[in-house]
Amino acid sequence: MKKAVTINSIAEQLNLSRNTVAKALNGQYVPEKTRELVLKKAQEMNYKSLNLNRIEIGNKKYRLLLISGKPLNNMNYFIPLIKSIENLCFDRNYELFQYTYNSSKTPFKGVSDYVKELNADGIIAIECFEKELIENLLNLGKPLCFNDFSANNIESDKNYDIISANDGQAVYNAVRSIQRKYKLSRFTFVGDFKHCLSFYERYMGMLKALMSVGLTHSKSEDILCNDTIFNYGDPNSLKTELLKLKYKPQCFICCNDFVARALCTALKLLNIKIPAEALVVGFDNVAEAVALTPTITSFSVNKEFLGTETVRTLINRIENPDAPSRIITIATALIQRESTNKSLL
Repeated sequence: MKKAVTINSIAEQLNLSRNTVAKALNGQYVPEKTRELVLKKAQEMNYKSLNLNRIEIGNKKYRLLLISGKPLNNMNYFIPLIKSIENLCFDRNYELFQYTYNSSKTPFKGVSDYVKELNADGIIAIECFEKELIENLLNLGKPLCFNDFSANNIESDKNYDIISANDGQAVYNAVRSIQRKYKLSRFTFVGDFKHCLSFYERYMGMLKALMSVGLTHSKSEDILCNDTIFNYGDPNSLKTELLKLKYKPQCFICCNDFVARALCTALKLLNIKIPAEALVVGFDNVAEAVALTPTITSFSVNKEFLGTETVRTLINRIENPDAPSRIITIATALIQRESTNKSLL
């Protein structure tokens, strides 16, 4: 009697795990090449439980649109994130289109017309922080997943999802740890906390940490200039703002590594030694953090996972459009470097 073909026997023939073969045969996600390999072998072996209709449904082809609200200038951060979005779409056979929106040059109707012409199934929004832009995107009536969000309150009856790092909790934990270790009392935030939700959460994380250890704090002790008119990448501009501070800060919490690097240069211009006289913490763990001396303590964000999770969340929104809105946070890891390491002195 001929032995029945099972998932295990297919897995043995392909040198794959039983779990991988089972996923491929049940229409769950596996890389496209792996899926094709499993289906071909299952057909060759006359696997009786093969259901091609179910597999096709499980690998439905979607048309996705990635909209950025401005050119993605922070390339060290965005390249791995965008690449992971492209790779996952390629693996799952999704069509991915990209559109950069410039509110000063193009009316939103241009975006609306493009979305209709494209017949997009869903939209990924990156660097879309302006309240009017977000409201316009929501009014398109398409499933939406935002990578980061506005710091302003957005009132909408539409359902959407937000993916971000756990910015607030990460900074809260780091500030409390630094404060306990070095007995510091004067912390300064550097960056426009109204720029986006992640910057806002980072600022709130610092304030909550200081409050939790009984330290009072005033906005006058921070550098919070509007980044549409202030150049945070210019060390001389930061130097000017540092000289305005009433108290000499002991630790700077920067909105990202780009600002942290410029701040380190500004502190050098003022002959303030890092970390002997001031500690510096950045965020995102990009090339700027390790480009020069001192290397900057930063929070590592898994940008590849952030990208793939954005796509997965959007697909879930497409398939479950009435599900409640969600904010999904991705854990970060603090990477200690020279800018907060006084033991090196």
